[in-house]
Amino acid sequence: MTGRIRGVVAATIVMAAALTAPGATAAAAPGCAPWQVRTVATGLGLPLENLAFDGRGGLLVSRTLFAGNGTVERVTPDGAASTLLPVYGPGALSVRGNELYANTGHITTDGLLGLKTGTIDVYDFDTGKRRTWATGLTMPDGGTVLPNGDAVISTLIGPKRGLWLVRKENPAAPERFGPELFGPNGMVVGHDGRTLYVANTGDPDFQIAAIDLANPAAPPKKIRLQAPWPLNIIDDLTLGADGRLYTAGEHGIVHRVDPDSGATCAIATGVHLGSSVRFGAGPGWDPESLYSTGFDGAVRRLVPPGAND
Repeated sequence: MTGRIRGVVAATIVMAAALTAPGATAAAAPGCAPWQVRTVATGLGLPLENLAFDGRGGLLVSRTLFAGNGTVERVTPDGAASTLLPVYGPGALSVRGNELYANTGHITTDGLLGLKTGTIDVYDFDTGKRRTWATGLTMPDGGTVLPNGDAVISTLIGPKRGLWLVRKENPAAPERFGPELFGPNGMVVGHDGRTLYVANTGDPDFQIAAIDLANPAAPPKKIRLQAPWPLNIIDDLTLGADGRLYTAGEHGIVHRVDPDSGATCAIATGVHLGSSVRFGAGPGWDPESLYSTGFDGAVRRLVPPGAND
């Protein structure tokens, strides 16, 4: 969350402090049993911005350091970490087949000044080779690869704030995409491949925009989390096999959201300074558990009720 609205974040953290004490769990409601929070790894650096699974036994995290330096770290199920790639200002990570798409240039000053220093770099897991695929981006934060091979990235702040489409045929010429959002951030494509869900960070009106990929200029469906602002601020989100959305936020609360009704369940608290969540994928990572990165340099596992492990 480098360079975001610090006052809002501070207020969020203060208001959520009582809910995010170590060992805390979400209050159960009908159909809303709490998930257990376990620590997988700590001390990975400040902050951790995003995560993805390589499908080969690794959990990948984007680790941003000072002055734009950073890395993509690979964490194994035993909590050991090693550097996969050096990256200038790493943002969103997205795995497609045997390739990792990594946003670079996620730098606050670049966003505020509207500098086009950002790229999307592609790393081939099989060959170990890296190439720059897209250029001309401004502070690319969230991002995903669409089913057709295009990509969408978000710029959270500055004159270039908004969503940008990177066409696979012309990745050096990003285009404005979709509706205007207050704070576009993390995103995920729905199971049907027709809807793009985007976290709308810091907006008290609605926290998730559901964009029709067939008509992205149309007003999006607005989903407001059923939690008091600012405890409904979210930074990122992912989609479960059950078709529901799962969110991450600096307040440490993970919400499960029905995208049709907006019904919201706080499944876990104590997920300190959460920045991103994904379901496990690949050897050693439970596909029924959520894994979270935090701005405190930790990776956590959220285990659903009734799980054997």
